[in-house]
Amino acid sequence: MSTDTGARHHELAEALRTAVANDAGVTDAALRTAVSARAADGPPIAEPYNTLAREIGAASYRVTDAEVDAVRQAAGTDKAAFEIIMSACVGAGLARWDAAARIIEEASDASA
Repeated sequence: MSTDTGARHHELAEALRTAVANDAGVTDAALRTAVSARAADGPPIAEPYNTLAREIGAASYRVTDAEVDAVRQAAGTDKAAFEIIMSACVGAGLARWDAAARIIEEASDASA
């Protein structure tokens, strides 16, 4: 990966992190940030968000309708639940991307 491409990827990843934490949204930015962190194996948060975020981070294919319904009920609207679910997805995805970027960087440093 070229230096320019790597730098651009880092910029895009940071833009995603910022978007999750941005004040614009139906749900509280602090909740979205906590959900994102939990999905990335961060500290536990209040239920029902904890269970859903942890499951999305570990194995999203195992998320149940009941887990989504619990978040929908707690969040109050479908749009709010969507924001929570997307925050968890972004957190889990960026955690994996960060790990891959570290490995690539270490491999690049080792060959220099």
